[in-house]
Amino acid sequence: MEGTKRVQGKRKSTRPPRGAARRRSQKHAHCHPFEVRRKAVQLCLEEKFPAKQVAREMGVGLSTLSKWIRVYREQGEAGLESHPRRAGSHRPKVAAAVKTQVVDLKRRHPSLGIQKISHFLRRALFLPVSRETVRRTLHEQQRLKKRKTKPRRNPPKPRFFERATPNQMWQTDIFTFRLGGKNAYLIGFLDDFSRYMVGTGIFRSQTAEHVLEVYRTAVAEYGVPQEVLSDQGRQYASWRGTTRFEAELRKDRVHHIKSRPHHPMTLGKIERFWKTIWEEFLVRAQFDSFESARERIRLWVKHYKYGPYCPIWLCV
Repeated sequence: MEGTKRVQGKRKSTRPPRGAARRRSQKHAHCHPFEVRRKAVQLCLEEKFPAKQVAREMGVGLSTLSKWIRVYREQGEAGLESHPRRAGSHRPKVAAAVKTQVVDLKRRHPSLGIQKISHFLRRALFLPVSRETVRRTLHEQQRLKKRKTKPRRNPPKPRFFERATPNQMWQTDIFTFRLGGKNAYLIGFLDDFSRYMVGTGIFRSQTAEHVLEVYRTAVAEYGVPQEVLSDQGRQYASWRGTTRFEAELRKDRVHHIKSRPHHPMTLGKIERFWKTIWEEFLVRAQFDSFESARERIRLWVKHYKYGPYCPIWLCV
């Protein structure tokens, strides 16, 4: 129409102003319930799921999940709870009683590391103590050993292996220690996938009959494994003929894998268990008799498998 001016206005932008998206995402991040935050952190730290997968499945941002993990390591579950923001707020201080428990436990049991102290205080005493809190407390009290740097000599890179499912392979070995002035022998079978001790027994001699006794008990409780890994000790293998242990495995249709001579790294998982039970229990425990030792070792292994942490009170 004549006299009518057509004014072409600028099309209104649908993009939010600067900072609005960031503020909205931050606001949304704080809307997640406490149970959602705790579950996401547990999936990453305890069940070892990738952070990207957890963030995608639970519908949270990867940066938000990383923040939850960082706060959990510093403050425990209390840090995941929603708190009103205050200007100039700082990290909450650790209670003096908690620090005292950390230092006292380290003083009484110097072999305990940061992770085990944190697990023991959280699961046995129900104290909200994270690994970072334990580390800072021990560092303040100068109770952390300084690591010695070793010169690098380009050592060969070790090869790690782990079976994909339980009962796919068991490791077995015999540990010798002194008990009442005589040798005692711990015979063990460990699941390679879960590092779960499926069978243990203590004896005064290391015969094939005792190995078979522990093996048969483990099979009766957990089923027949697909493979068994052992060294070439006379109880397990022989360069001539077939041992009773090999005959038992052949009867159960179990594949027997033997490590190379003088190569204990192949049985590294069960060797690590022997180191743990020796340093944290056997070297400090006092037994009245062989039967007492058998019962207390049985209890220690039971708590090692099922309890919040190996029962240090059994060492007394």
